[in-house]
Amino acid sequence: MAKISLNLADEAVAIAQLVGVNVDEIKDKGDVRLVLAAEVASQYALIDEILAEIIVRYFFDIEPDVLHFEKAWKTEKFKIFVHHILDEMVLPKKLSLVRAIGPVPNEVSSIIDRINAVRSGIAHSFSENSKENRATGKVLDAGADIQSLDELRQFKDDADTAYRYLHERLYGSARRAH
Repeated sequence: MAKISLNLADEAVAIAQLVGVNVDEIKDKGDVRLVLAAEVASQYALIDEILAEIIVRYFFDIEPDVLHFEKAWKTEKFKIFVHHILDEMVLPKKLSLVRAIGPVPNEVSSIIDRINAVRSGIAHSFSENSKENRATGKVLDAGADIQSLDELRQFKDDADTAYRYLHERLYGSARRAH
């Protein structure tokens, strides 16, 4: 029994280190769940934000080198679009719109869909209301428990793949093709 606990403790430390958390702050499994939730939310927000930026730049024809849309924020049309349309869109709808603007590789779309599902799973797992999590007590990503070190690594790698594609599409040579 002690060996299993030690392995779990070692894995908790490795997870904390992977996401940049001070391991001295980790007291129990509940803390590890919070670290996982923060990491998933961070990856979700990053993908959501870059999808939003692709959409804004498409509809408002703003060059990527313009910092924070400073001139656009001075217009009522931009403010209304961001606050009443873009801010109200969920991640899958933003992905759908970006796909309508130009193709997104199936692998990247699949990763983004999984990030959304994992974020939803994490959000609902705290109250154990999620039907997917209620039976197993796990938050799954492609059938694997995101609460394990290896699966968290895979999740981060996949999120990085999606981010790199979207970043290249927005700022790199790929943007000239759209």
